[in-house]
Amino acid sequence: MSPETLVVVDGVCSVGSEEIRMDEWGIDVVITASQKALGAPPGLCVLGVSERAIGVFKARKTPVPNYYANWNRWLPIMNSYEARKPSYFATPAVQSVFALHVSLKQIVAQGVEKRFALHKEASTKVKKFIHDLGLTLVPTGLDHAANGMSAVYYPEGIAATDLLPKLSAHGIVAAGGLHVEIAAKYFRIGHMGISVTEPERGHLDATLNALKASLAECGYKPAL
Repeated sequence: MSPETLVVVDGVCSVGSEEIRMDEWGIDVVITASQKALGAPPGLCVLGVSERAIGVFKARKTPVPNYYANWNRWLPIMNSYEARKPSYFATPAVQSVFALHVSLKQIVAQGVEKRFALHKEASTKVKKFIHDLGLTLVPTGLDHAANGMSAVYYPEGIAATDLLPKLSAHGIVAAGGLHVEIAAKYFRIGHMGISVTEPERGHLDATLNALKASLAECGYKPAL
């Protein structure tokens, strides 16, 4: 990698559930969203940006062909807020910002190291359960599997239209696949935020029990 290369991380599902050391690892931009492991309502894009990346942006010669993603609009706002002189070029999503603020305060109060450990522990529990059911994960190894989400191949003979509605009937919403080449072959289970940090709610156990029951309703019998 050249010295001039900027490192940008898509952290939508990882910020808040995975270990990310932005300064230590030399990451220039981390992009995430409020509704995943940060545990706030959807609607906000959250960026962490290094001084180097800001410098590269300020030195660019070509105009930014985007309105909301144009940092020329956002940097003055950030500077104004830091100076305690709020300004905004549009109507801010006030409720969403307040909700994110509450969530971030909870994360800091808990401690990020503990939060990372809890998500890893929950991920191990979920993936072991999936393995014990005889199902196959999409990632080829646990060392590079996400802590906040498990992507699972459907068993042979069972499709999304078979399994997902049955999970929904048990009160559990699982998501279909996203990867273009195999989207119809797998489903996703999220395990992040309060479902992990507040295990007394029973979210994980309810989800895993519903998965086992729904597979049985589809006629699936785990291999012994």
